[in-house]
Amino acid sequence: MIKKLVFLCLMFSLISDCSFHNKHYRNPGYYKIGNSYTINGITYHPKSYSEYEEVGVASWYGTEEHGKPTANGEIFDRHLITAAHKTLPLPCFVFVTNIKNGKKLIVRVNDRGPFFEDRIIDLSEEAARILGFYEDGLTRVKIQYLREKSEQLVKKNPHYKNQYERAIQARHPKKITAESKGYIAFFQDIDAAKSTASKLRNQGVKNVRLLFKNSQYYIKVCL
Repeated sequence: MIKKLVFLCLMFSLISDCSFHNKHYRNPGYYKIGNSYTINGITYHPKSYSEYEEVGVASWYGTEEHGKPTANGEIFDRHLITAAHKTLPLPCFVFVTNIKNGKKLIVRVNDRGPFFEDRIIDLSEEAARILGFYEDGLTRVKIQYLREKSEQLVKKNPHYKNQYERAIQARHPKKITAESKGYIAFFQDIDAAKSTASKLRNQGVKNVRLLFKNSQYYIKVCL
């Protein structure tokens, strides 16, 4: 009877563990750059990078955060190869090299941290094991932002792509003024302006107007 209870407990544990992985590994979270934020008196400025490379100290985190949401809404799993960074877009990929032993690993960044001045990245427990510094707790690493691989991740996932476009638009809004709103073309030559306006009308564009202002001809579509 006791053996049967032990067996059932082990099976329940395995099923629960598998359920956790299946549920949370597939949780896509969301794409974010994020606004500037202040932790312990230090202000960090997340942004979109074309290149990023840094050398410094890496730490790792595991049990205490296991099962909790990351900064981009994914669920942290200490058994997966992930990391936290203070300013890189989420999610993205970085190439991490353990300078001490030469081991290398591509890691998915999906969280914010570590919030210590002397540390540049916080790796998951599994990533720390693979890179060979789990027992030491800290090591010196080189991290390189993998821009192309990160952009592919965004482009192939419509969920991330829409959020990426909104994030970029929020940071670089189009300037719309009373002078420019509705204007779609400017011409010095009246014949070219008339021809373009006529083509637009023939294509079914409504409310096309031809105006003259500041020595230029304007085509405007009234909204």
